Amino acid sequence: MKNGTPTKWTMLKPMSHNHSQAQYTKNSQKPTQLPHATHSLANTKISTEEWEFLLEMLKWPSPTIENPTPTEATDPRKCTFTVLNWKDNYTVGDFVNVSVVARNGRGVPKTYGGDFFQAKLYNTELKASTFGLVVDHDNGTYSVSFALLWPGPAHVSIRLIHSSEAVQVLSRHRERDPDKIFFTGYFEDGDIKENVVCNAMKSPRLVGDGSRCCCEYRDPRSGEVWFCRRPTSLPCSALVYHSTGGYQAQLSTNESKILDRDNTNIVLPGSSPVINVFAQHTDIRKCSFPPTYCSPLSDLTRTQIRCT
Repeated sequence: MKNGTPTKWTMLKPMSHNHSQAQYTKNSQKPTQLPHATHSLANTKISTEEWEFLLEMLKWPSPTIENPTPTEATDPRKCTFTVLNWKDNYTVGDFVNVSVVARNGRGVPKTYGGDFFQAKLYNTELKASTFGLVVDHDNGTYSVSFALLWPGPAHVSIRLIHSSEAVQVLSRHRERDPDKIFFTGYFEDGDIKENVVCNAMKSPRLVGDGSRCCCEYRDPRSGEVWFCRRPTSLPCSALVYHSTGGYQAQLSTNESKILDRDNTNIVLPGSSPVINVFAQHTDIRKCSFPPTYCSPLSDLTRTQIRCT
């Protein structure tokens, strides 16, 4: 849906009544018949070993507590950070290191990692900033490294995007409730109109008792499939467009509090000492982080890594 207007799709003829499949595309191209395809590693040119390695690299640490209370979750107002080995003067090209200690709602230091921190070095007057490299030590402490890229004063800002407990909740419901957002499919044939539930996967809400599941629409280029519950009086080819149907939240009281906006995307309190950076006599064209034996922690952020 764009600018409030439902997106219309060019419908392609279903492959067969038994499969209840139709293909769709935004382009007004001639309908084509494509064989039923399933996603597999054979189609991605990635070996099983590479795939497992990537999954391991993207794995996010989980809290040691299965169902933590809001008080046990990381509280951004209780977390602290310290500039390590602070000096009166720095030079462009140097690095500044910061230590972050995550604490729960009682102010007790955490003993496990998984918090999603974002670190920034900035100068308001120059309108300059750079993100830092965050390393999760899996024990409630984090290290941040900043490259000093411009001359002048600079300040450190650490922001908690999501606590490890919030990440756990999001991950759990991503698996259990894949249709937190559901869509409405509009079917029309002359004067006959019918609306049904649609989504990107066969969720319990969409499948229902299974008696009317499902119309499938495959993108001829990406191979992705769009599912709609089968209308009672219209064929699958009568789909005209779809729009957002709504949201469904199945969060417990504790989960809702952990995900509350008061605990999300919050800057840690306190102010860092001024980092005074002086220009070098030589022109520095490229800065790189010091070598470290670490691996990507998540595709949620390219600045946060976890040591292995």
